Amino acid sequence: MVSPRVKFIAITVDELFLVPVAMVLAYFFVPDWFIPLTVLLIIGAIVFVAAKYYLVYPSLQESSYSFYELEGLRGKVIEEVTVSSGKIKVGAEIWEARCDTGSIGVGTEVKVVSRDMMRVIVAPFGMEND
Repeated sequence: MVSPRVKFIAITVDELFLVPVAMVLAYFFVPDWFIPLTVLLIIGAIVFVAAKYYLVYPSLQESSYSFYELEGLRGKVIEEVTVSSGKIKVGAEIWEARCDTGSIGVGTEVKVVSRDMMRVIVAPFGMEND
């Protein structure tokens, strides 16, 4: 498992690469502005990293998708759900789905019984003690 710090560095380093590129461009195209632009770019990069750290780093520490508690939610079948595949729409999101037995046709309202990684197990609404 990769540490949150390594993840943060990996998603930030490519954006920070733009700072030296902008400095080189300033040096060649507006040499009179090189020092002020360099100072602004460095200060901007520091503010950017600090803001990104504050906003993104906490989510990198979560080890699971606990914010996707879907059990009990209703959805609508958009691609026939079988024991091996299918798709449903829950709210504005489309999820890979499967059912335990048989198949569930397009347009049927379903209830999410459980979630297995990024796939949900569903049953027709009204069948599971609703």
